[in-house]
Amino acid sequence: MDSSNLEYASFLIRLWRQPPGEDSAVSQQKEWLLQVEHIISGEKRYFSSLDGLYAYLQEQLLLVEDAPDAV
Repeated sequence: MDSSNLEYASFLIRLWRQPPGEDSAVSQQKEWLLQVEHIISGEKRYFSSLDGLYAYLQEQLLLVEDAPDAV
C-alpha cells in the first residue's frame, strides 16, 4: 500500500464518568465527560456530550480536507 498520498488525522479520545457533586440536587446520575486530544498539535478539548465531540471531529476533518497538499 502506497501511503505517500495518505491523508490522516490522529486523535486520542478519553471518556470517563464522574459522580455528581454534593451540591447537585437536580441529578444524582453520574455524567459522562469526554476529552479529545489532537495528537499533532497537542490541543485538548473537553465535552459533556457526544454531539459536541462529533461536531469537533467533523470540523477537524474538514480542516484536513482543506489543507494544501504536503510536498
